[in-house]
Amino acid sequence: MSLLDQLKKDALSARKAADRLKATLLSTLIAEAGMVGKNAGNRASSDEEVRQTIRKFLKNNQEALALIKDENRLAPLRAEAAILASYLPTMASAAEIKTAIAEVLATLPERGPKAIGMVMGALKARFGDGFDARQANAWVKEALD
Repeated sequence: MSLLDQLKKDALSARKAADRLKATLLSTLIAEAGMVGKNAGNRASSDEEVRQTIRKFLKNNQEALALIKDENRLAPLRAEAAILASYLPTMASAAEIKTAIAEVLATLPERGPKAIGMVMGALKARFGDGFDARQANAWVKEALD
């Protein structure tokens, strides 16, 4: 089952359970994610495109959480963040990433600027989208110094 199909199934379940917050969020997400594929050639959106849309929604949610101070408005935003995060792969911990960086660096014959790309490629192969590439890049540069 594709991620978009899973979202549709979960939205239907949320509507049946009268969970208005989840049903509304997922309906909006489904509409936005579905448009990505349609705009790119009138096709169904891929799982990766749907994940990118979820990340965009989550980023907007996190920005709103940082700005809003009213506790009554924060609770639904936190619930939305939890719902959105549940559809994304789990992120690798900082310790796992740093260990992987050290392992890859130990196998490299030289430690120059090319090493950054090699390490980042190895991390991408190992963790896929399950790590913060920007933070990992900083850790690689730190390890090379």
